[in-house]
Amino acid sequence: MKQGLLIFCFSVVGTVTVSVGFYIWQMLGPISLSIHGWFAIIVGVLSSFLLGGGLMALSFYSAKSGYDAKVAEYDPFQSSK
Repeated sequence: MKQGLLIFCFSVVGTVTVSVGFYIWQMLGPISLSIHGWFAIIVGVLSSFLLGGGLMALSFYSAKSGYDAKVAEYDPFQSSK
């Protein structure tokens, strides 16, 4: 139930964001992009998603393999008694 609500909320926020962006773009007047402009936008969006997904995968891998626990055990600022 919680996962469904979370997906719904993210879908609503994403839809509103895209709709507002499209509305503002239309309010700016006739803007024409060449094929190179569209290509740059698509490559930029896809690259951002790939980079974000890759970094999230690395953080999950690091958490699952125990690298984070090794760092958490060593705390140079904690006073030793």
